[in-house]
Amino acid sequence: MVDDTRARPGDEMPPAVNVVRVCENGPLDVQADLAIEGQERRHRATLCRCGASQRKPFCDGSHKTAAFVATGEPDTQDSAALAVRDGPLAVTPIRNGPLMLKGALEIVSGTGRTVTRGTEAFLCRCGASAKKPFCDGTHKRIGFAAEGGGR
Repeated sequence: MVDDTRARPGDEMPPAVNVVRVCENGPLDVQADLAIEGQERRHRATLCRCGASQRKPFCDGSHKTAAFVATGEPDTQDSAALAVRDGPLAVTPIRNGPLMLKGALEIVSGTGRTVTRGTEAFLCRCGASAKKPFCDGTHKRIGFAAEGGGR
């Protein structure tokens, strides 16, 4: 899955609900009014979570050759419905660490089940977290390095 759609605000309307879909053995598909650090605004992006992409934070399909294995059906977390489900979603790749998402977001499984809802999440992009799709700090232990990124 490669981020070739590059839909921009002038091309379509932002979704009514900001959604992060966790793909089985693959990336994160995000639909929102996205403000990805260092990128043009867009409404869709496919973000790497295996750690192998040469186009971080975007997926370049490397999860296939890296034999990345991660469920698309993470456990459901207790979360309350959001009063506001849309609006800007800021995505900041933390230097050599996770993706920090700020703004209304609903994380859903590959089959569409709501995993959790909130206004902030730290999602694994090193591929090694035991709590995928969430970061558990493993990137520090394994020495994950990613070019670019915020902090």
